Amino acid sequence: MDVSHAQDRVKEIAKVAADGERAHGLADALHCDVLKVIAETSQDPRARALAAAAIKTREIDFERWCG
Repeated sequence: MDVSHAQDRVKEIAKVAADGERAHGLADALHCDVLKVIAETSQDPRARALAAAAIKTREIDFERWCG
């Protein structure tokens, strides 16, 4: 993923903003995908560790309304 892909996804989220559940799910997916890229490719060890830690929240079993 590069910046243009992320920007395209933000535009898609804006297009579906009237559907809050769909927009929220798409935004959550984008955030997770961006964190994965940072965790896997950043040259900054602190940034990699922070992103990897944040991604771990996806492993916690709790009720989600979307995403």
